[in-house]
Amino acid sequence: MGIQIVKVITHPGAGEEYIRNAIHYAANEDSVAFKGYGVAERDPDTAAMQICKTAKYFRNEGKNQLVQYMISFTRDVAPNAETAMNITDQAMEPLKGEHMMFIGGHRKQTKQSDYHTHTFAVTTNYETGKMLHATNAINYPIAQRVADITGSKTELIIERKKQLETESDHQNTDGIENNNCFRKLFYPKRNS
Repeated sequence: MGIQIVKVITHPGAGEEYIRNAIHYAANEDSVAFKGYGVAERDPDTAAMQICKTAKYFRNEGKNQLVQYMISFTRDVAPNAETAMNITDQAMEPLKGEHMMFIGGHRKQTKQSDYHTHTFAVTTNYETGKMLHATNAINYPIAQRVADITGSKTELIIERKKQLETESDHQNTDGIENNNCFRKLFYPKRNS
């Protein structure tokens, strides 16, 4: 059994165009499934508008309005899109009650995986306006949930905000940046 990957990506200061592009990316031609919480899941333009209007209402525009959680599953763990989406849905459970989310499941073959998901979690709490920050207090439990749900080792990768000169200068053979991110392994917890 291979390693599941949870990659956290933030873009501080990203505006409406980034949000629209991000939601469209989650629902692009590689998308085999998508789901929305608090946003129009069948209309990426409307979903992006809802995200931007919520941030504006609470005066959070211009701040980090989205946190992306890209979760990649090994073939044995997620042999199909439905399984990948179900695992992601369970992993993101702690954010559902207070934050809008748009989840897109993609089919893209790599060396170890056929399916991965992109969850765009809106950082503005839609009830209080309080901002969600992609800290260890949020990211670690999500990675641990993926490890527990899948029963396999999970690597959390937190992308740093520094811009890369060229992609190939900073990638290993799997295409994952070596020098520009934080990594931590999580193991499934055994029930006592």
